[in-house]
Parts: sequence; structure tokens; C-alpha cells
Amino acid sequence: MNSVQLRSAWVEVDRQRLVHNIRAVQQRIGNSKIIGVVKANAYGHGAVEVSQAYLENGVDMLAVATLPEAKQLRDAGISCRIIMMGLIPLDLVPDAFKLQVVPLISDFLCAKAFSDLAAKSGTVAELMIAVDTGMGRIGFLPDPTSVKEIVRIQQLPAIKLFGLMTHFSSADLEDLTYTYQQKECFDRFYRALQEAGVSIPLRTAANSPSIFRLPEVFYEAVRPGTIIWGCYPACVHDHETIRVFPVMSVKCRIIYLKTVPAGTAISYGRKFTTRRTSVIATLPLGYADGYTRTMLGKGRVLIHGEYAPVLGTICMDQMMVDVTDIPDVQVGDEAVVLGRQGNCEIPVEELERSSGLCSGELFYGFTCRLPILVV
Repeated sequence: MNSVQLRSAWVEVDRQRLVHNIRAVQQRIGNSKIIGVVKANAYGHGAVEVSQAYLENGVDMLAVATLPEAKQLRDAGISCRIIMMGLIPLDLVPDAFKLQVVPLISDFLCAKAFSDLAAKSGTVAELMIAVDTGMGRIGFLPDPTSVKEIVRIQQLPAIKLFGLMTHFSSADLEDLTYTYQQKECFDRFYRALQEAGVSIPLRTAANSPSIFRLPEVFYEAVRPGTIIWGCYPACVHDHETIRVFPVMSVKCRIIYLKTVPAGTAISYGRKFTTRRTSVIATLPLGYADGYTRTMLGKGRVLIHGEYAPVLGTICMDQMMVDVTDIPDVQVGDEAVVLGRQGNCEIPVEELERSSGLCSGELFYGFTCRLPILVV
């Protein structure tokens, strides 16, 4: 018996839409490559399944944030280049080396640790250099001191500088002034490295918003995230530039029905009280499944293709909805928390507005406990 059969709530990932979105990005970026970002379980969509979809559609590089994420892919038989998007502490360098990941380098000592291991084993370690152009997170500062340190890294034995990476902090804002400043900083630093004799074949900077808006930052590779899951950044008004479709749906089945009189308090804290005789459906999904308590008074689900409001405080494992105005509701009927049912839809953008969370938080939250069914 699989995990989907053991729950009355689950996530569906539409593989056909996933593949469509990958190909839509490929068409947009032309000769540039995709680095398939599958960190955080592919934003909750299933890292192994999404990685396989990438590989089957011409993507030959993946990216993760942690070594356990890399190990999951290796254990699944995925042998392509895996780029780390987080830094690796020195004590974990041997583990990273065994997993044959491309580490993100922000200092000389980490580079030397990989060089020493590669030289000892008679292999070559590929390194990705991180440069901080304005995110304020990780990476070399784009100054002459950093150029000298990267020259030293290039001179280490048994290493190859594979790429130069930066990250845009504000590409999803209407005003792109700061993003252009980051681009100019990145370009200047790359030229300074070239002038110092440093050879780096691949540059990557573009995230999902900049894939829509800034073809001048595609460089040799892009790193799409939310666009692959079918989400349009709020700053993108022309959805025809890249036509993508939502990949994830969240569904469950009604587990209990009851008719209650007016004046009945629903859930913790009695924050909702019925004003009429009401039919209440209980759903087996709660905040531990990613349906956050911040949805109080703002959530709705789809049942029989009609909207049913969520009532009261979300419980850890359950929530209640009002189905009084929906005919013939039965225990076992399907409820859609995210996605389409009939002619109506609850898009992730609606949940973002209601919850105050971004799409990545929502997607990942839903699959922390809910089983994933690829359809």
C-alpha cells in the first residue's frame, strides 16, 4: 500500500504541464542552458520526479541547496552535474566530494579543501564561484582583492573553475534599476577576472522574474524556479512572453458531515459562529499539511465545482468548510484546496494573498506531509 492510499489528502503533480513549462523556458532562452533547481524537494513537487523530467528534456545540470538533497538524487541513480546553491562547511567537504557535487565557493580555504581531495584521488573538482553583486548573502565581494583570491584558486592543482554565479535580489520589482546595477557589477567583475587570466566558461544569474523580463542576463545558463511550477511573478503582466501552467494541485476527501443549528461555534477559540442552520464538512487537512492558520476567515475550497468557505481556525490536521449551499454533498466527495475543479479554480496567487506566504513556502508546506501523486 502506497502513501497516497494511506491518506485522504494528497498533492497531484501534472507531469505533462511540468514538461510543457520546461520546454517553454527552453524556447524563451534560446542557446542558453537551464540549471534545473530542485532544492527543497523541487519546491515541494518531488525532487527525483522533477529531476527525471528535466533530464528527459535536455537539461543536464541540476541544483540543490543541501548535501542530503544531493544524496537523494545520487541514491536515485541521477549522475548528472549537481550544483550546490548553498555553502559547504569545511568539515563536510569530504562528504560533498564523495557525492561529486559542484560546490559554490566563497573563499580560498574551501576551494583548497576540494583541491586537496581531488589531487589525492587523481581526479579534478569543478568549482562554482559565487559573487555578491547586491544580495548581501554569500559570495566574493566584486573587488580587486577577490580577483586576486580567485586567481589563487585557479592556480590550485586538480580543480577547474566551472562557473560564476550571482543572484538578483529585486528582479521581481516593477523598478529594475537595482537589478541593472547588479548586472553591471557582475559584468565588470567577470571582465576583471578575464583580464587577470581567469577562465570561467559559464555564467549564471537569471531567476524566474528575469527570465521573463531580462534576456540580457541569460548568459550561458539560467536558474528557473517558480516559472517551472507555472507561477507568474506579480511584476509580469504579459503572460504570453512565456506561457506556463500550474503544475501542483492539492486535494482531499470529505471525512465527516454534520448539520448544526445557528449559533454553533466552529473550531478553536470560537472565532466563527454559524448564523443559520448549516451543513459543515470536515476535511482531513490542516496547518501541519501546509494550510496555514493565517488563512483564518479568508480561505475557500472547491467542492462539486463550487466554492465553499473555510470556517474558523485551521486545526493541525483538519479544517471545516461550509457546504450548506452546495447540493448533494457526501462523505468521500473530493475537495480541491489548490487547483481547478470544473470551471472554477483556486490559484496559488489567491493563497499567496490570503496567507501572506510566497508560492515556494506554500508548495513546500503542502508536501512536507502530504503524499505526492504524479499524474
